[in-house]
Amino acid sequence: MLGTTIIAWIRTKSPIKEDAAMGIVLSTFFAAGVTLITLIQKDNKIDLNHFLFGNILGVTWGDVRDTAIIALIVTLVVRLLYKELLFYTFDPEGAQVAGLPVNALNFGLMSLISLTVVASLKAVGVVLVLALLITPGATAYLLVARLNQVMALGAGIGILSSISGMYLSYWVNLPSGPAIALVAAGFFSLAFLFSPQYGLLTQGRGSVR
Repeated sequence: MLGTTIIAWIRTKSPIKEDAAMGIVLSTFFAAGVTLITLIQKDNKIDLNHFLFGNILGVTWGDVRDTAIIALIVTLVVRLLYKELLFYTFDPEGAQVAGLPVNALNFGLMSLISLTVVASLKAVGVVLVLALLITPGATAYLLVARLNQVMALGAGIGILSSISGMYLSYWVNLPSGPAIALVAAGFFSLAFLFSPQYGLLTQGRGSVR
């Protein structure tokens, strides 16, 4: 949450764009986290791989409860502010002209992303959490047109990737986090190649018709 505040502050107080601010802040916090873990390990041995790549088999009922609470909070906020977030996401300048609190919406959106990252850390770790944040949504974007459809289908693809990745990791003896990320990437590859509207191998056929 502190990182979210700093990103929003850099974006509003300087000409640096949001993606650059995110790269600077998140990489700095990541480096600081690894440094702190290294210092802590002098007294208490900590497996750094669990932070980086997760350990879904070590998830407890308490972790499941916390994830469910975060999922409920994120769902409720998106439900209540859907129109405002939609307007701000696709036309921030228009949203500002219309009188919407764009800075508050930006901070709120970044906060929701932060909460989602926290909810996913135990399962897939810091490195692979981006795979579950971005890949299912990007896959859905290639398949459907409306944002609400993208959100619903993206969530479904994320769930299917997680379950399929778990079974794949069990049968092929792979780490669970990377297996989930690979399955999600596989779904994206299929959509990228065969999407009815954007597919690399189907666009030509559609234009001929």
